[in-house]
Amino acid sequence: MVQDTFTRWGVIASGEGGGRIASQFFDRAENPGIDDRILVMNTNRADLRNTIDRMRDKLQNGQDEEAVMQSYALDFGTQQGAGNFFPNGEACAREDLDRIVNRISRFENTDAFMHMATLGGGTGNGSIPYTIDQFKRGFTDLENSSASVAWMDSVIHAAFGVWPYYYEQPQRHFNAVCGLSRLLRSQDGRQNSDMVLLASNSHLEADDGSSRHYDSINDAIITAVDLMIGAGRETRSVIDIKDYVTIPSQIDAYHFTPAVATDLNGQIYELEYMLDQAAENTYVPMDIGTTSAAYLIVRAPESMIDDGSITEPDVYNAFREWTGKHGINAAGQASLTPKPGRGNDVDVLLLLGGFDLNPLLDHSWDQFERFGDSLANRGGGRTDGSLSTTELDRIVDNLESYVEKNAE
Repeated sequence: MVQDTFTRWGVIASGEGGGRIASQFFDRAENPGIDDRILVMNTNRADLRNTIDRMRDKLQNGQDEEAVMQSYALDFGTQQGAGNFFPNGEACAREDLDRIVNRISRFENTDAFMHMATLGGGTGNGSIPYTIDQFKRGFTDLENSSASVAWMDSVIHAAFGVWPYYYEQPQRHFNAVCGLSRLLRSQDGRQNSDMVLLASNSHLEADDGSSRHYDSINDAIITAVDLMIGAGRETRSVIDIKDYVTIPSQIDAYHFTPAVATDLNGQIYELEYMLDQAAENTYVPMDIGTTSAAYLIVRAPESMIDDGSITEPDVYNAFREWTGKHGINAAGQASLTPKPGRGNDVDVLLLLGGFDLNPLLDHSWDQFERFGDSLANRGGGRTDGSLSTTELDRIVDNLESYVEKNAE
């Protein structure tokens, strides 16, 4: 990573769902740590133009469609869509890997990537795990080795995957289970993404009968990413991407979900209560007591920090008390991050990692098996992508071994 500077992030979003998430960044006046290092990709040019239209509506500089396409977007592959089947998305990325890498090289000396995809589809779910794996392998599939540049070798890769609604069709749950496995581990069983963050559409829906449809769900994801990245910048005690990935990778527990509570009155509520409020808002179903890695970011107004209303020792003590109360003996750190201005509103992010994934997978496993059986009966994959029985068995074995270890 580049020294003596804040971590420079890039965002790589693939597929329509990933593009919707990334377009939310353009709602914001600024994206510290990311700036304009954002790339949205799609195999379907019409879907990509829909994403570009959303971005144009939010850009302040009045760029036309072609200018936005040149600055932030890339269409790849010749299939004009992945047919909601992840091997096709992977095949498209393999076909156009040189163009993808060449486009990413414009980010220049980026330290970490946040890859974004919805896991129920074919394009993002197929291309993102493959692209990360190619980074890790030194781009073995490139036709022109000069497409990659030296700084890419040391980039850290975090991936944010969004689980489909529980009521969706079996094929989407098949994609999701395979996508999670491929984000976690490559075909040979090695760790793939350095950090895998998860959110579930159904779990993020409001409980009061109203639906938090895509925009509000994606906004919750952006809030978590902002708090996570902010902890590596204007902080009293820095937690940065290297902290998030080092120990969890060593203990094979590098999947996480955010738990967020915002706009809590810091003059009224105790910090431990704020942590409890955040813990009630995990982004996937989980048993908090199974957590084996945890990070706390508290963001408070500068005025509250300056006058001692909230201090680093307060944050550390609250985190220790909270983890003790929940029986969490976990690797982790805590950080106090200032935000400009006065007021009393405090934001809390818990990043909870290494937890038992079964409460999430239970919503999808039957559909996964049902579609997998029908696929085997039809003789494998479709169109230009293929999935052999041997490949699927390896995907399942990789996921089951990882899940079993973290469920112990």
